[in-house]
Amino acid sequence: MGLFQHFLGTGLFVAVVYGQVLSVPYCDSLTTICYSSFANEQGISYRIALRDVSAAPSDAIIQIVAPIDDLSQPGTYDLAEYTYLRGTGTNSTHWTLTVRCRGCTNWPSNDKSIASINYTGTSNVACAQAKQPVVDPTDNATAFNYHDGFSKWEHDIRAARSPLFDTWVSANPLSTDSTITSSSPVTPTSTLLTTSTLPPSISASSTRLIPAHSTPPIPASCPDVPSAKYEGVVASGWRATKVKGGMGAARGVIFDTAGNILVVESGKGITAHTVGSDGCITSSKTIIPQRSLSHGIALDANGTTLYATSMTSIWSWTYDSKTSAIVGGSKMIISGMSNSGHPSRTLVILPNYPNLLITQRAVIKVFDMSVIPAAGYKFVTDGHQAGYGLRNEVGLAFNGNNIMWGVENGSDEIKRTINNSAIDMHQDNPADELNYLGDISTPNTKWYGYPTCYTIWKPSDITDRAFAVGDQFVFAPNETFSDETCKIKSEPARLAFQAHSAPLDAKFDPSFENLYIAFHGSWNRVPTTGYKIVAVPFTQNVDGLYKPTAPPDSSTGYVDIWWNANVTSCGATSCFRPVGIAFDAFERMYITSDATAEGELWILGKV
Repeated sequence: MGLFQHFLGTGLFVAVVYGQVLSVPYCDSLTTICYSSFANEQGISYRIALRDVSAAPSDAIIQIVAPIDDLSQPGTYDLAEYTYLRGTGTNSTHWTLTVRCRGCTNWPSNDKSIASINYTGTSNVACAQAKQPVVDPTDNATAFNYHDGFSKWEHDIRAARSPLFDTWVSANPLSTDSTITSSSPVTPTSTLLTTSTLPPSISASSTRLIPAHSTPPIPASCPDVPSAKYEGVVASGWRATKVKGGMGAARGVIFDTAGNILVVESGKGITAHTVGSDGCITSSKTIIPQRSLSHGIALDANGTTLYATSMTSIWSWTYDSKTSAIVGGSKMIISGMSNSGHPSRTLVILPNYPNLLITQRAVIKVFDMSVIPAAGYKFVTDGHQAGYGLRNEVGLAFNGNNIMWGVENGSDEIKRTINNSAIDMHQDNPADELNYLGDISTPNTKWYGYPTCYTIWKPSDITDRAFAVGDQFVFAPNETFSDETCKIKSEPARLAFQAHSAPLDAKFDPSFENLYIAFHGSWNRVPTTGYKIVAVPFTQNVDGLYKPTAPPDSSTGYVDIWWNANVTSCGATSCFRPVGIAFDAFERMYITSDATAEGELWILGKV
């Protein structure tokens, strides 16, 4: 999120270690500004010039030059101010953005510390770009769809420093000259532009209230709520109604003990929403303005301690449900989760184990909240394990016996390699998964396969041997580890889902007859899939154990409940994207959507 960030046509990010320095000196003949410059494979140049100082904070001049085919107005990084400089505009082949940025060289990191670029050496930089048009080119905080390409490199920051920095800024104010056309990527101005908040990203767990009503009312509409941006379809006997729009990236959602809804809006914080008797939202407010919070949210059994996650840490606050307010400050209770990869971290507290909090990444860990160390827990070394080898087990749910189940996102862009020949099979493999994780009160040391054993969704994609849906396979079988090894060492999924559905939350209904799952939707499959709520029918055996009605080798073990009308051509800016699920006292589901065009809150139930 560092030096410069936006979500419109291209994006520049600072942080991760990559290695080789790939930036070179470049001087702009029009402005005489000299930069440290990098050009990626798509022909987009990213250039940086800095004041000759040894540390942040300090202003920066940033220039992006891109082919006209990728014309999109770049957006801006929240908390920074931008002044357009001369050189901004378009010609027949390229567009150029040149700005003086104040507040771009240091930024709050996930753990609330202040990070910055390295003025005395190099910094690691990444960029992404998308060709699909942005949602609203006139909105400085609008978003673009999934990126079509990305680059990462090590940038020479020391070479960007110059004692001429202030001279360059004062000599190059932007004027409305003939180089600025009606198709210019920016609006000519020489004043400071303060950015609005960028659309963010995250996911959920929920606290269940005891059902008090078996025939819940589902409103047909809610007053003063903007109409749904995306057309949805519901199964017979169901209704879905938008109850709130204009949100950020709405992720995790729970109810407090007073019936208020709490939502993690990634990149913003936690918001509280009062629910009227008709199921519509009557008021909303931000109760925790912490931008690093990304997905997970939970309340303790008393409803007085609120927990939420950033990418690297878990925080707690004292919470008053009567006023929907935080009392006092925050406390970091778990730290040391990875700051790379998927940012979603799930939290769950089960009523029959009120002191145990479950958090997730590739390994699920359980921590005792009754004896938190003074310095907090360390994720890697503390707590006990509730399963590992789980690629991205975001949604966690508990059946009528308080046994935990999880839904897992499978891998992307995979190939099967046999005899040194790689066959692309990413379209329909590997499957997303439903996993049985067991009793969380005791350690679970089972390995669920990742990153070696994966689940088959479409067996015909593999031609070197016969598979069935739900079987496990490896990408490149060899004498040391083969498909057969998975049968011996790996715990298989209990049910498979269409590849790239991206399940992000799961909740049982009060009777434990159905497990409802939020499929967030695919980004690298054509046609697209997911973008819906599905139900997995469950049954209880004579021995009292719960299991899916369908067998593990079924490809029809779940049914659609609510989905996008154009589900086969969806994207982050063209469909609703279910994330979190929470049941209210009337057995209605409240569902968050973090589509980049607009975050929303919906109510879904039977009529």
